[in-house]
Amino acid sequence: MWKFGTITASPFDWLEASYFYYRPSDLRWLGNNVRGHYLDKGFNVKFIYRSQKSNIPNFAIGLDDFAGTGFFTKEYIVATNQFNKTKLTIGMGWGKFTGENSFKNPLSELSSSFTTRPIISDNIKLGGSPSYDQWFRGEASIFGGIEQSLPFVRGLNFKLEFDPFDYLDFSVNNIEDASYAIRKKDSDINIGLSYALNKHITIDASYIKGNTFNLSFNLAITFDNSLSAKQKFKHKVIKKNEKKKKKNIFYEDLLNNLNSNRLFLQTSTLHKNGNLDVSISTSDHRNAIRSSSYAASISKTVADLNDIDLSLINISHINAGIELNNITYIADYVDENSNTPIELKIRNSKIDSGDSNDFIEDEFRPRVIFPSIFSSISPTIVSHIGNPERFYFGGINLQHISEIQFSRNLLLSTELNFRLYDNFRDSISGPGSVMEHVRTDLVQYLKEDDPYIGRMQLDYVWSPQKDVYAKISGGIFEQMFGGFGGEILYKPFNKKYDVGLELFHVKQRAFDQRFNFKEYETVTGHISLGYRFAGGIESNLSFGRYLAKDDGFTLDIGRRTQSGFKAGIYFTRTNVSAETFGEGSFDKGFYFQIPMDLFNSSYTGNYSTFKLAPLTRDGGAKLIHDKDLRGLIYNSTRYELFNQWNGFLN
Repeated sequence: MWKFGTITASPFDWLEASYFYYRPSDLRWLGNNVRGHYLDKGFNVKFIYRSQKSNIPNFAIGLDDFAGTGFFTKEYIVATNQFNKTKLTIGMGWGKFTGENSFKNPLSELSSSFTTRPIISDNIKLGGSPSYDQWFRGEASIFGGIEQSLPFVRGLNFKLEFDPFDYLDFSVNNIEDASYAIRKKDSDINIGLSYALNKHITIDASYIKGNTFNLSFNLAITFDNSLSAKQKFKHKVIKKNEKKKKKNIFYEDLLNNLNSNRLFLQTSTLHKNGNLDVSISTSDHRNAIRSSSYAASISKTVADLNDIDLSLINISHINAGIELNNITYIADYVDENSNTPIELKIRNSKIDSGDSNDFIEDEFRPRVIFPSIFSSISPTIVSHIGNPERFYFGGINLQHISEIQFSRNLLLSTELNFRLYDNFRDSISGPGSVMEHVRTDLVQYLKEDDPYIGRMQLDYVWSPQKDVYAKISGGIFEQMFGGFGGEILYKPFNKKYDVGLELFHVKQRAFDQRFNFKEYETVTGHISLGYRFAGGIESNLSFGRYLAKDDGFTLDIGRRTQSGFKAGIYFTRTNVSAETFGEGSFDKGFYFQIPMDLFNSSYTGNYSTFKLAPLTRDGGAKLIHDKDLRGLIYNSTRYELFNQWNGFLN
């Protein structure tokens, strides 16, 4: 049995990036010299040209394992065309694509450097270094196939392909390590059936190499929109008939109805000219246009029930005592029954920056008793991906999260975990790192008995002046480190860029994850520059010192859809050599941020993040701390808000 898995992200029509996992049954893992325990991981990338004309095929250029160990390194150029229910594919491949039927590289006519494929260097064997000198070099082979939709059974396709792979040389540098009985090839012709259960799930059954049955499953999901239909915004406003001044009744009705919709009223002022100022706080919505339009619509309905005519409604968002933005609507346009075209509503709305002190002067300020406590208990998945001996270690914890708000700006957040089930104790390998073990000891932390403290962090957050945000923090930041430090961020409201600085003094925690610490301590910090491009592309470049006292930079690029889903890639280069860093040569990987409300009918601001890296190493490791300023004020600039109009009253 061979195990192979791939996760592929397509952030653009012209790009596919893949992370693969591979475990053959015939190779030995050096850690215990047992067959079937060897595994390899790496990255593939494919660039695609999609033709708009039926007589011109689609083209793609791909690089497989382009920054890995070299065991899978191969490149290809391929063309595909669709004729009614028939799809034809033909391509040329290099590297591991070549077998007995290979021929002289046609690119050698351009340069003699393409004639021979160099031997894999020691750095490439460590993984992580792109093998530029090998790409599209050496002998080449032709591959291709035909796919035919079968009648009578919708979604069923027949496949026939010519496959030049030499499986004896596939994934190994020493053929003597491989099993001839498993890898021998009797035919270059593969046949198979593919059946699409629905638009998301496909099952493939095939007969390959002339001697082997193959079964694979494919799951494809598009995160541009929610996977679950959302409940249409429909509010029910309750009016209290109390014998108080008209304005006071309005404020109390406004407070009760906004709070009942989890749009928590912070302050409000009803002006004589019919304008209404409302500041709210909510954790249920990432889309500020959605939450502000909901709040404005509720405010309009409450005003109508109290015989108050409104002209303009100004909604501002408050987070950690900071006013992030101010969005102004014409009152009649936020009526649920308004037939005004959305384009006109947008054109007549106004988006401004927040004023950190303006809302404090409002007329109506609900009494808040500090400290206020928020807490929740829920199961959560704990995972560690990239250990050398197993692709995935994971478990389920019962997690208690609480937040104590001592004032609008001073907060204590805690995370307490109780283990329900995990397989972390199955790990037998050591970290194998010559650097300070700032990350490679993670499994040791995960093995310890519960309960354990995941976080106990005290934060003071404020805005010293317009477009400038600051945070001072202290406590237990993450599973492996605690200490103190701070962060400052300059994020102009009318610009697409931001500049940040963070600096922390931290000490490594003991494995029991209580209040004990080890001797290792360090100062870590970074200067960062963020920029938002068109199409939802977000970038961040940072320079500084990492947890293992190595210096360097990290580049992070990702794309966020309107649903909130984000796919991104990153890589870090430091002054640590490939030999010192170990397998992987340098830190890199890609990640997904998945909004939890994609899967249910109501909105929530919660995310689940999955990070995929070839290996967990100590070089290029950053401190993880809660309430980072970019996350705290995300979706607060003019550019970000203008991209959220799809959320206006649904």
